[in-house]
Amino acid sequence: MKKYLLILIGVILLMIPNGCNKTGVVEESYIDPHIVFTSRRWWNYDIYITDIYGGYMTHLTKNHWLDFNPAVSSDGKKLVFVTDRDGNREIYGLDLVWLDGYTQWEGKNLTNLTQTLGHDWTPKFSPANDKIIYTTYFPQTDNYDVFIMNTDGSDKKNLTNTPYYEKNPQFSPDGSFIIYEAWQNGRMEIFFSNLLDKNNINLTRNTTSHDILPIGNALSPDGSKIVFTSERDGNKEIYIMNIDNDYIGPFWSEGIKQTRLTNHPSQDSEPEFSPDGKHIVFTSNRDGNREIYRINTNGDDLVNLTKNDADDWSPRYYPNGYKIVFQSLRDGPSNWEIYMMGADGSRPTNLTNHPRTDYSFVLLPSPNL
Repeated sequence: MKKYLLILIGVILLMIPNGCNKTGVVEESYIDPHIVFTSRRWWNYDIYITDIYGGYMTHLTKNHWLDFNPAVSSDGKKLVFVTDRDGNREIYGLDLVWLDGYTQWEGKNLTNLTQTLGHDWTPKFSPANDKIIYTTYFPQTDNYDVFIMNTDGSDKKNLTNTPYYEKNPQFSPDGSFIIYEAWQNGRMEIFFSNLLDKNNINLTRNTTSHDILPIGNALSPDGSKIVFTSERDGNKEIYIMNIDNDYIGPFWSEGIKQTRLTNHPSQDSEPEFSPDGKHIVFTSNRDGNREIYRINTNGDDLVNLTKNDADDWSPRYYPNGYKIVFQSLRDGPSNWEIYMMGADGSRPTNLTNHPRTDYSFVLLPSPNL
């Protein structure tokens, strides 16, 4: 009998979770997918986090200053955002800590990463989460430059350093190069910069009109293509461009092919690749209001996904490719809400659901996707 009792005690001890600490709390990763966004539902614009089921909402920054333009690391552990709490626009960073329960999230180790006299914008993490690229505006010289720094704010470097406007930088999927917008002779064009040799190369070379990068993901998953908006046809159309980092040297490659995907007298803009690289979603006003469309990367199979009388815009694919998150005015002409739908446009759901403005969202990577 004593033998069986000892065996039973051993089994019970094995069933006790290894993750328990002295307080009895089990540390686990968050389970549900989340979005991080800016909202004016308190005194002014702050950073919020909500799960995609609308079940829990965390008011993350909660202060009297303007906080917006959030970006998250690919592991979901760090958040950066733009704030004016120092009298100018600076980029702040914090650690995202999952608490579960009612509070859900907490931001720790809030730090001013840029500490400049200019205005800092559009931060983005590198794929390895060890670098941040961003734009700084210098009012004294009326100039934008693209900078890179470590995630703790150290080792800042000016990657462009010209008297022209350079902004909206994005990392390649492998982190080896960036693309950005730059004004040349009064026109906005798309540039490439290899982070190893620091070559800045004009890719579009269109001197007659603007070529515009989207705020979302402009690069295909393998980094071989760029999707962008061009005004070279007299209106905004969606273009796709081949790019090969191995063959871009100090001179522009004639092999960089630029192809128009849309052909309509209305305005088509804000394109983004799907996670599998097969589709592109974008915003178009060809139906009399802004709608979200999907098209294949070869220009075939154009589909209106939203089909709503109110404006829908700014589409972003969720990492698994099965969902699209977007902005919408379908709850009122002045009520910006953030919605989610299936990749085929099915089951649109209001994620923010508040009478105040909700915008400037990013998708928090989920450990389960």
